[in-house]
Amino acid sequence: MAHSYTRNELTEYFFEALNMFNYCLDSDISKENVLLEFFTPENGVSVYECFCRDHFPKLLEEPYKDEGYFESFGAQAFVSDAEYGVLIREDIDFTLGEVLQMFLHEISHLYCTKNEIEGGGFFDKYCMGSGPEDGMMNAGYAIWREAVADIMADSIISEYATTTLSAVKKFVKEYYGELSPTNPASKKAMSLIIVYIMISREVAATREWDEANRAIKKSIKIDDPLLEAILKQVFDQLHRSPFWSITPEFVMTLGETYLSLLSHVFLKGILQN
Repeated sequence: MAHSYTRNELTEYFFEALNMFNYCLDSDISKENVLLEFFTPENGVSVYECFCRDHFPKLLEEPYKDEGYFESFGAQAFVSDAEYGVLIREDIDFTLGEVLQMFLHEISHLYCTKNEIEGGGFFDKYCMGSGPEDGMMNAGYAIWREAVADIMADSIISEYATTTLSAVKKFVKEYYGELSPTNPASKKAMSLIIVYIMISREVAATREWDEANRAIKKSIKIDDPLLEAILKQVFDQLHRSPFWSITPEFVMTLGETYLSLLSHVFLKGILQN
């Protein structure tokens, strides 16, 4: 069944999601400092340029003119020193639950960008270089920021963990198969592996890594020490307070382990062939 929404409806649902978020975390994000703009893939370039030129000029450096860019997301978060913004695709065919989840994900990005380090803006401070270490930092941050936004959105929209490791096993294995140095969607696949495992009932219900790891090994059955290391790094971070507060050391270690995992997967593929 197709779903369609007016701009007024999407605006109403966005602020409903924001109320849900603020009930849990009491952020400074409000109707007064969030700008919403709407686009379709057909007018995406012009809408993006106007929105960013007026409010978020540094984001005009993003590759928004790449083919398929505006088909690749339903909403996108923007942050400046003075205000927040969300660009929303107005022709999305999502259920209402999916719309709320999408908005909570983007609101989580807004919140984390301002609160992940003192003064906010981890990416601008630590991810703008071009050396080998910068590649590790960029990879670690890309994986973490998407995973934590999904985990936060899921925890807000659900009162308790509703999925199980056996239920997500198929998806985890599929995304594990997509991990590759040649796959541009590999970091997204890694983020989704993390999300599926961390929101599962068995993992979310314990604060002990050994207990969580036993459940993961029993259900998922992927024998990869580097994947296990990544999951432990994220599990430990999620059990620190506040979990959205990160350090360069955590992000660098996550990125380094992920890149080692890609090398391992690549070499294993060569040996098997």
